Amino acid sequence: MNAKEMLLKEMFNMVGDTLSEETISEKVSLFVKYGNVFLLFEIMNLRKEIEKIKKEIIKDRMEAEKLQVPL
Repeated sequence: MNAKEMLLKEMFNMVGDTLSEETISEKVSLFVKYGNVFLLFEIMNLRKEIEKIKKEIIKDRMEAEKLQVPL
């Protein structure tokens, strides 16, 4: 078993319940091909997602404060 197959098997065991085998295979192939550059872009994408979620949370909190009835 080569390194790519071992990584694919390990990743599928870790996240196979949340991601499809095709998605995992694609990500592993990109990692094997591009290594650290792939990881850099994945981190950048995750940071964008985190910022998006933070903005949504702030927006939801502001809307919730508007809906509260003063006692």
